[in-house]
Amino acid sequence: MASLLRPCRLTGAALLAALLVACGGGTQEDPWTSFAQQKLDWQACDPTLLGEGDNALTQLGERAQCALMRAPLDYSHPGLGELQVAVLRVAAEQPQQRAGAILFNPGGPGADGLGFAALHGALWRYANPDSPTGKLLQQLANRYDMIGFSPRGVGASSSLTCYSPELKEVQFSLTFDRSPQNLANALRNARLEAQACRKNPLSKHIHTDATARDMDLLRSLLGDARLHYIGYSYGTWLGAWYASLFPERVGRMLLDSSMDVTASLDDATLLQEMGRQRVIDEVVLPYAARHPELFNQGSSAGALRDALLALSPQVKSVLFSAINVNDPAEIRNNGFLLNAAIQLQALRQQNPTADEDQLHAAIAAHAFIPTETENAATAMAAHRLADGLFASSTRESTLLLPPTAVNVSVRCNDLATRGNEQHWIDVGNDYAARYPFSGGAATENPCLYWGAPVKPRPPLAAAGTAGPLLLLQSRFDALTPVESAQANLNSLPNASLIVVENEYKHGLFPYGQACVDEKVADYFLHGTVPARMSICAGKPLAGDAGPASRQLRTLAASADEDSAQAEDLMARIHRKIGKAARQGF
Repeated sequence: MASLLRPCRLTGAALLAALLVACGGGTQEDPWTSFAQQKLDWQACDPTLLGEGDNALTQLGERAQCALMRAPLDYSHPGLGELQVAVLRVAAEQPQQRAGAILFNPGGPGADGLGFAALHGALWRYANPDSPTGKLLQQLANRYDMIGFSPRGVGASSSLTCYSPELKEVQFSLTFDRSPQNLANALRNARLEAQACRKNPLSKHIHTDATARDMDLLRSLLGDARLHYIGYSYGTWLGAWYASLFPERVGRMLLDSSMDVTASLDDATLLQEMGRQRVIDEVVLPYAARHPELFNQGSSAGALRDALLALSPQVKSVLFSAINVNDPAEIRNNGFLLNAAIQLQALRQQNPTADEDQLHAAIAAHAFIPTETENAATAMAAHRLADGLFASSTRESTLLLPPTAVNVSVRCNDLATRGNEQHWIDVGNDYAARYPFSGGAATENPCLYWGAPVKPRPPLAAAGTAGPLLLLQSRFDALTPVESAQANLNSLPNASLIVVENEYKHGLFPYGQACVDEKVADYFLHGTVPARMSICAGKPLAGDAGPASRQLRTLAASADEDSAQAEDLMARIHRKIGKAARQGF
């Protein structure tokens, strides 16, 4: 199967002509027919497809198969050429009950969703039929094919790389360094990125409209009248775009951790800066204050915030680039980082001329907190921050590998950015002042140098005529704040929204609690739509309510080994969603 998943990696001026020959295209009287009537050649997947050590494919056996789908470069001109889209299918366990296929997109834009079907398929193998939730998830595995795919430009599909030999400038955090020189460096780097991608002729064919049409072509080739879909983060933007293009073909569609599909991508970026600050102020700092025995910074969140604001710009920069605001599993590590940053600053003040080795030696000799385990964790965090302080900064050529190249191309092709350089400098200044731990990054906007978008966005009103849509959102999501989901709900009369309170996880399903997972499973299995607005309780943070409960016990089989496997699979799903979000908006 390796040959079937070998992408056409083409760059430069010869791309379009080469795609016609090297990737299997050709001149035909009716070029669209060759795409619409192709037969997907399903074969066993290459065992190394998902990466070394990933055993999801092994667990699924013959249920997992892979294929390459031929898709037009330009759906408006299908004779222009073609590219390839890699697809992974996990077949329904009981094909005689098959209700269709669920396509997955983990976000980005620029994230590879090929392995998502395998991870979900492997997870649902461990569903416990003796629990109501587990029984529903097992029925999903029985009745639905699960489809992962590499969106055009990334992964095992035809890939986009952007390169130019011009050297980028060294730049620092736009939150903590708003100096004219740093702003000029950031804008130069954004311009070089845009120019590098615009020079690759494939870039103009990488946008949400084309990916949505790839999904519809795949739906047709699978023989399904309707598309069922689970999209996370940017995947909600993609899902809403599909529903706006093809409302009559929408089956069940879960939009998990929604971008505001009523607004622009500029606004989505700005909303993130508020969301990150809110998680720090309303979740991370209060958590640290509730556990002074772990983090040694007292019991006042306000005093802790003041101490962080007083840190040097260099320490703040490495600290807040390390803080994880979208994964509650990292909450204790976040607390250790806060303590480490404050005490690291004190160590530097004691010896302001210390070099890297001397600072690491001082960290090793320092007592951060009396308890041994927490002291070791805090020292490890301090070493990590010190590494960041001394990280070498060199000018490098302009190279955007597929995830980043696709991210830039999609963002700039979908919707035109507004304003000019000074506008985004002013916006960054305003947001850096409003959100002192997270604002300002929006100034670095490559779409300023892109030109007009390639495809207009279809009217959202059309999506409002599709079948019922299900939105799922955490209350404190930093990357796609709850205001986005609320705006979508207000604009989509056919949508229902589930909000998980006291939760900041980005990408929720499967969540591991009946209130969420049973509603989602019932929706896919029976079309049961929750109330227009419903609430589920979030999971307690580690240490807030005694030992963290093993929620998957209600989902996984009772054997310890199976439960551990299920927990690992769920954690991997959410790590991939988080990674996709960090690569994207």
